[in-house]
Amino acid sequence: MDDSKFLNALDLKSNTIPPVWFMRQAGRYLPEYRKIRKNYSNFLDMCKEPMTCAELALQPIARFNLDASILFSDILTIPDALNLGLEFHEGEGPKFSNPISNPNDINNLDLFDENSLSYVFMAVEQTKKLLPKGLPLIGFCGSPWTLAAYSIEGGGSANFKKTKTFMAENPNALHDFLEILSDACYRYLRQQVISGINAIQIFDSWADLLSGQNLDLFSLRYTKKITKMLKQDPITKDIPIILFEKNPEMEIEKLVFNDLSCISLHWNNNIWTISKTLKNNMAIQGNLNPNVLKESDEIIQAEVRKICSKMKDFPGFIFNLGHGITPDIKPEKVEVMIKAVRESI
Repeated sequence: MDDSKFLNALDLKSNTIPPVWFMRQAGRYLPEYRKIRKNYSNFLDMCKEPMTCAELALQPIARFNLDASILFSDILTIPDALNLGLEFHEGEGPKFSNPISNPNDINNLDLFDENSLSYVFMAVEQTKKLLPKGLPLIGFCGSPWTLAAYSIEGGGSANFKKTKTFMAENPNALHDFLEILSDACYRYLRQQVISGINAIQIFDSWADLLSGQNLDLFSLRYTKKITKMLKQDPITKDIPIILFEKNPEMEIEKLVFNDLSCISLHWNNNIWTISKTLKNNMAIQGNLNPNVLKESDEIIQAEVRKICSKMKDFPGFIFNLGHGITPDIKPEKVEVMIKAVRESI
């Protein structure tokens, strides 16, 4: 894959035109996705069909000719494998029927067995078979902190009150849970690589619930543990790792640790300031506000040009959104964005 612009950028090699892909690129904003989704009463059932996942992963590649594909799956597969009872109901986000409500629940968790997630690894294999030759496939997992927050809260939340209370009242039990999740994430990602993944992204979607010392103690500490294990493993040591840390208030220096290849920036982050701080020592991915895609073509083009012009001399730049694309975006607006990226240089 020596000619991959995406992998070149992760290796800090210059590209004439920046590579582009975007989070949730296979999703509800695409009519071809919605057509397949109608065939399943439950989102999780669809995620457990490897051929369907492969077909969904390829939809945005076929439509937009993107520079990387990402595995179609869900970040909550690991808590589901621990028997927390992941459920999806129409019109609602993910829910757990057996959430973590006290320390004893952690002691009673099922042992993690990556073989219970074989449908994910089969999806990787099927996607690789169908992708254009040389196009990289990104694997992923949720960070231990983000997985823990979902698991304790029982799903998404506006304020994650249960999680914050659990952290304050049971910090040792929470650390035990984060250790379990860290080991599971490592083994899960390792098996994704064995199945054919070319790069890894770790999503710490709820890092913004933490600040200061707690961010280090409950989030970054465990992300670093995963990346260290991956880099020490002969099977995964050469796979680039991207971290998406949703925490605009943090000091970027906290994210610069040796085992990372790239930081994926939230749209609130100042990409130009951060690029000057990193001084070409780490790739940067990002970070257009997804809401810009609701605007006129002219505004989309102008906002894309702003980012690309600032990053034109930064060798490890990957154009992406600063968060996942939302279902209300028109595919035609995505086409405007991608064309603007490729005409920006």
